[in-house]
Amino acid sequence: MRIGLLGGTFDPIHAGHLAAAKAALDCAELDRVMFIPAAQPPHRPRAIATADDRLEMCRLAIEGDTRFVVSDVELERGGPSYTVDTLAELRRSHPGDQLLLILGWDAARLFSTWRRPDEVRALATIVVVARPGSAAPRKADLEPAGLGGQGVILCLEPTPDVSASEIRRALASGESIAGKVPAAVERYIAAHHLYAG
Repeated sequence: MRIGLLGGTFDPIHAGHLAAAKAALDCAELDRVMFIPAAQPPHRPRAIATADDRLEMCRLAIEGDTRFVVSDVELERGGPSYTVDTLAELRRSHPGDQLLLILGWDAARLFSTWRRPDEVRALATIVVVARPGSAAPRKADLEPAGLGGQGVILCLEPTPDVSASEIRRALASGESIAGKVPAAVERYIAAHHLYAG
């Protein structure tokens, strides 16, 4: 089985995350995409919503799509969520499967600064998805990011220009986020008063 791994803070999960997963499904011919909420992202500030809330929002976002699953592997491990540790753990629990790490170009361009990037590449094929707001990566852009050579798939299908920080700002201001997150996630945020100003 070819399993795509999409990690993130998911604070909250939104339409852009789901579009990236769907783009990777088609482009990299994946059987499944696993959403992996981070406990503590090394390159970003701490999440605002709790781990339980972020995990539940991910579950609600993928409900009804059998190609998607959610894993709490990083939340259970706790501490900084280093991709190399997650991949090593998933390699042990999925020995017969091929792992493909899905990265937006905004994250992929910083790949060389990650913890043990060579090990990450040995454990998973990298799938780079285009992100709105930055030019689509070309093969020539991959080398400086530490992603040159084999084992990288470029998926350049456009995805919606949505960000979690923009959603949190809108919610704090009392603005609508309809269409930016799945309806079930929007209801959950409202019911639990998440990100309110």
